[in-house]
Amino acid sequence: MSKLKPIGRPGWTRRQALGLAGGAASLALLSSRGVSAKASQLVVATGGGKLENAYKKSIFTPFTEKTDIEIVTTSNPLAKLKAMVEQGQVEWDVVQAPPEQLLLLGREGMLEPIDYSVVDKTNLIAGAARKDLVLTDVAAYHVAWNTENVTANPPQNWAEMWAYDGRIGLWKRPYQTLEAALLADGVAMDELYPLDVERGLKSLGKIRDKLVWWERGAQGAQLLLDGEVDVGAIWNGRVHQPKLDGAPVDFTFDQAVFVNDAWAVPKGAPNAKEAMELINFCLSPKAQADYSREIPYGPVNKEAFALLDDRTKEALPSSPQNYDKGILLDLDYWVDNGQKVSERFNEWLLS
Repeated sequence: MSKLKPIGRPGWTRRQALGLAGGAASLALLSSRGVSAKASQLVVATGGGKLENAYKKSIFTPFTEKTDIEIVTTSNPLAKLKAMVEQGQVEWDVVQAPPEQLLLLGREGMLEPIDYSVVDKTNLIAGAARKDLVLTDVAAYHVAWNTENVTANPPQNWAEMWAYDGRIGLWKRPYQTLEAALLADGVAMDELYPLDVERGLKSLGKIRDKLVWWERGAQGAQLLLDGEVDVGAIWNGRVHQPKLDGAPVDFTFDQAVFVNDAWAVPKGAPNAKEAMELINFCLSPKAQADYSREIPYGPVNKEAFALLDDRTKEALPSSPQNYDKGILLDLDYWVDNGQKVSERFNEWLLS
């Protein structure tokens, strides 16, 4: 059983990898020792780490101060969510997770519909308000480079990165990487979906001898910081602070693939009404602006930008000066096609 941690004053755990498999192990987690939320508490399942620390400072603690509802956190394995709903023993009130995984759970009837009579979607970016979930931030998978290795004419888009005569780092997953490969091959952003998978793999084949694959974001960032790769794809949150601290790294939002985190409420959540109130609080302009001051992920509430200074906005993927430079990942495409595309990508890797 994952340990539940009260929020309002203390700290929490690192973001973990999520998976929908593992039913037997997940069922074992549903022991009678589980802690259910009380009327004065909300149990919120998150990935932990820096992301959670930002939630704590910008959302959880202020929400508790406003409502006297204590936030209790736990880890967020989605196999457990599915098992809890199927068993009718739901412990969580709110879950944070990648939206593509939550969309799959929503299709299976595992989530409550978002109550938009409580959650204000008026000023959210297009695509943020979904039936069973709501996007909460915007991150960017973008071109980056080591400034000691690349001292002149750094790549400003995927095609220039593909053409670079040096070591290129990429995430060893089709998700986001195929988008980058197609943009590098000249596909226009507004014509990217549905993905031409075979063309994307052919594009990757052109740089196969230069590729250095990475599995985790921390690994991808370290390869850039150490100069083990000259240029590469990485998420902005992995290189933003190192750049500010003087590390030899820089990046561009041009042709970035924008990705998100999302909030949802498990079907049968003990305190669904208060859960919707927390989500609404999270999406308020002030909470969104406070969150983006803690971590360089952009707001989904457009009104939040009026509360941020120019220097902060320059670093945020969804700011007015950056958002039009890239494209929002098509979640529905990946929910519909993710399995077969992943199989084809893995087949190509072994060829």
